[in-house]
Amino acid sequence: MVENKKKYAYWMYPSTVAEMEKMLDAANAVSKSDFVCQAVKFYIRCLHLEKSLNLVAPLLEETVHNEAESVERNLSEMLFKVAVELGVLSNVICAAVHYSPETVSNLRENVAEEVASTNGLFSFEDACDWQRD
Repeated sequence: MVENKKKYAYWMYPSTVAEMEKMLDAANAVSKSDFVCQAVKFYIRCLHLEKSLNLVAPLLEETVHNEAESVERNLSEMLFKVAVELGVLSNVICAAVHYSPETVSNLRENVAEEVASTNGLFSFEDACDWQRD
């Protein structure tokens, strides 16, 4: 259905009208009336969008929160498994090799410095090369 335009009278500040006249080309408007119609339609769309965002934002927040909790749970489980494996490995090594407490302390300090200097990128091969040097 095609609507016919109808004339309405609204109060407007002269400075607003002057700014509108300057922006007619930028808005691709053929007249001040066309400009006002475009502006009002745009503002109405913004209000609808804001209303939609107010409905969607809590759902999005809950979804992100649930996903973050899931990732946290998965990381915690993986870190636990890694810690168990590291504990087993440490016990096997301690049973096979008898280092003094000073040697273990120095090794821990040196390894911490090496890991920090490589941003945690320290592989088994790096350790083998490091022990050979």
